[in-house]
Amino acid sequence: MSGFFMRDLTKPGLPKMHDSNPHIARMIAYHQNFIDGQFPPSWAKEVLGGIGSPVLLLNYQLPYYFSEILVRLGFGYFDSYKIVLGLSFILSGLVMYYALSQKYSAWASLLGTSVYLLAPYRFVDIFVRGAYGEAWAFVFAPLILAGFWRRSLPLLIFGWAGLFLTHPLASAVFAGFFLFYTFINQSKRGKWQAWKLYWLSFAIAITMAAFNILPTLALTKHTYYTPADSGTLSQFPSFQQLINSNWGYGTALTGRSDQMSLMIGVGQLLVILASLVIALGKNQRTLRFVVVMTGIAIFFITPLSRGIYELLDLTKVIDFPWRLLICVVFGAGWLGAELTDQLTNKLMKHVLGVVLLILLIWTAIPIAHTGEYWNKPENWFARETGDSYGEYAPRTRTTRERAPFGLRAETIAGEAEIILVEHKVTRLELSVDAKTDSVIRINIAAFPGWETRIDGQPANCKITKRTLSHIDDSGLVACQISKGTHTVFHTYRPLPIQRVANLISLLGWGEYLWIVSVSFYRHITRGKRSSATRHISPTF
Repeated sequence: MSGFFMRDLTKPGLPKMHDSNPHIARMIAYHQNFIDGQFPPSWAKEVLGGIGSPVLLLNYQLPYYFSEILVRLGFGYFDSYKIVLGLSFILSGLVMYYALSQKYSAWASLLGTSVYLLAPYRFVDIFVRGAYGEAWAFVFAPLILAGFWRRSLPLLIFGWAGLFLTHPLASAVFAGFFLFYTFINQSKRGKWQAWKLYWLSFAIAITMAAFNILPTLALTKHTYYTPADSGTLSQFPSFQQLINSNWGYGTALTGRSDQMSLMIGVGQLLVILASLVIALGKNQRTLRFVVVMTGIAIFFITPLSRGIYELLDLTKVIDFPWRLLICVVFGAGWLGAELTDQLTNKLMKHVLGVVLLILLIWTAIPIAHTGEYWNKPENWFARETGDSYGEYAPRTRTTRERAPFGLRAETIAGEAEIILVEHKVTRLELSVDAKTDSVIRINIAAFPGWETRIDGQPANCKITKRTLSHIDDSGLVACQISKGTHTVFHTYRPLPIQRVANLISLLGWGEYLWIVSVSFYRHITRGKRSSATRHISPTF
């Protein structure tokens, strides 16, 4: 069923989703990093018109590894992007069903998964926004749920690590969601086991994702990025928009003039409201917990929460309140399964389930489509900003504008001939024949980690100020060079925080593989003991 709703992604070309162009730019940059032997990928050398940016280092990374596999298999960037988006939708359904089936009946699990899959916001993420990371967050959230119910440390670790590497906001939201979930166990032993699983899996997953998390926390301050730039307090949708809003492919604007749908979904709302009614009448801990957490998520999406945003300064963490719909959709899917198994009348359970399923499919079919398509070749996207508004441009620059210089380096004072010898992602080599004492400008954005050497010695360089009106030439590197022939190396060297983070991640992945191997060994030996016990005949 999930594959049917992704059929538009099989059409040729690249849809004009909100984020499709920066994602293609990043995919190209990731491929260049791998080709040049740079791992983990750190610098996108072609974006911002060719001056580069640290967008790869400071953004989630996991979905781009998936797309790189497809690129290596021979798929184009457009097709790889669409395949990875489509797979996220399909896998999210499979994982959600697997998670729910650990506790609920097959019918309840199917209905809960359908509520989860066919929410309008899921199609907003795929067909309107093209939200690479958030689409994959829908895969890993139910994996964490499955890990709790199976008491599986490997599943929990993998789920948390996946969230950390795909969507920072989702990982923060679900960290709170599942932390409160550990409190609903009635027995002290159950609470202790849940707490142990939570904190151990959370800690190990953080070490696995440290190569992405630590540089992001330490180095983002050197760029223009801040969630507050989105105007968080003006992005609250109204209750009317959450209940019913027109489908569109535009952007979310201030007030009620949004050009994309932010509705929760008719079927999803019915499930949430029915669960609320039952939760008020029955002492069902799980049902009440999910209803309350879903209600809290809805509260923080609406203008009613403005005061709390201001009090806790949440605008530094949450850029668009409606992104919390990811938690609402997850809660609705869980409630769909819980509510179904609450019904004791089998006929009623199946009749209402079929009606709900028809409603979900009927409301999803009209919106499961792409909009307009780009009329540009793949290589056109390489020099885009690599983000939405140039927010990952280094603060050494006066503006966030692209700077499409034709040359990698040029003479701005004196007389010198520059020959480009080599240009890789983190290394630029120039041969300079200076007729007089000169100044050359290296057209690569200045950012911590870049260093310049002339003939093996540290160069006398400074960061440029803007001098041109038609193009922003600020935030680049200008170096003095004496008369004669010289070799210039401009190299990016990982900062101490990156080296430490990479080491932590290496240890974390090693620990995770050890946990998986031990778990697998115990599973195999337990199975052999059970098999041997079944084949022993009684002697009496």
